Amino acid sequence: VNGDKNLVGKIAGNDDVTDHKDWDNGGFKGWEAGIASPDALIQDWFSTLADNAAAENGGTARDFDGEPLEVYHTDDGLDLKQLVQKFLLGAVAFSQAADDYLDDDTEGKGLLAENTRDEDSPYTSLEHQFDEGFGYFGAARDYNDYTDEEIAGKGGRPSYASGYHDSNDDGMIDLLSEFNFGNSTNAGKRDLGSTTGTDYSKGAFDAFLAGRAIISNAEGELSDSELDALREQRDLILDNWEKAIAATVVQYINDTLGDMDKFGTADYSYADHTKHWGELKGFALGLQFNPHSALSDADFNSFHAKVGTRPVLPSDAAGTATPAGDIADYRTALEEARDILQAAYDFAADDVTNW
Repeated sequence: VNGDKNLVGKIAGNDDVTDHKDWDNGGFKGWEAGIASPDALIQDWFSTLADNAAAENGGTARDFDGEPLEVYHTDDGLDLKQLVQKFLLGAVAFSQAADDYLDDDTEGKGLLAENTRDEDSPYTSLEHQFDEGFGYFGAARDYNDYTDEEIAGKGGRPSYASGYHDSNDDGMIDLLSEFNFGNSTNAGKRDLGSTTGTDYSKGAFDAFLAGRAIISNAEGELSDSELDALREQRDLILDNWEKAIAATVVQYINDTLGDMDKFGTADYSYADHTKHWGELKGFALGLQFNPHSALSDADFNSFHAKVGTRPVLPSDAAGTATPAGDIADYRTALEEARDILQAAYDFAADDVTNW
């Protein structure tokens, strides 16, 4: 672990040299107007968590219509654990890769870094930048050797079935090369759940390999044609990566609609509903951090206006029922939000239905 780095410093807006928007001064969208930046949103959620913990430590029992709440739940529909984790996958990992290490709009950074090696370094600055982008994707070095089922941690060969594998047979799992993290696992999950055969996992990884080969095979600084070829591979990486994120949002829209189908029944779970909505919202907020996104700013804003900043619940915390019209309207809004993603990313209708 690098001793002089921290996650706070890597949140979009806090590491702003290459940012394509001013995230601290009006660029950040998708949450309540009073939240001015990605970091401010995280700190607001942490503050709520602290308040919940203090209340519970003080003996206050918290519940939603009789269902006990965990410390990371609010009683108005938020699962802060899911929101924080999924948002950071976008505001740190996706942002750092798409808007920094794989971008090409700042001299000396990302794809415009120097590709000459000094005697004291085993790699060039450009190799380092590109490898950082790969690291934020989170894939093991032999990612293509895994099946989608194994990447997703859903089965397969016993030694691969949990999303990691001792590839060099040294009896240990190297977290730097033999473990699949975060965004890379979601790509495998969406491919596994696709009825039309999407391959976002292989599409992203193959482009990482091809891009790295362009850099390593170049004799010093890249020629214009080599840089153009590298940009093509970068575009493939981010296209597959972002489609995997957007497809994950579609899945959680579907899950949230399924939770709403259970309103008024014994099968309804506030914990499940808020978890699914929190994953939906957290992942979807991350879509704004790619300067090469297929999702326009107008469509991003429309999507989040429809999803809102809280799910519509069957009642308030005290048990007063939500009007049926409000529930129906929100169902329609979620379906329309899903349609926006389908159109922007050209998702097949069968996949949108079945993710």
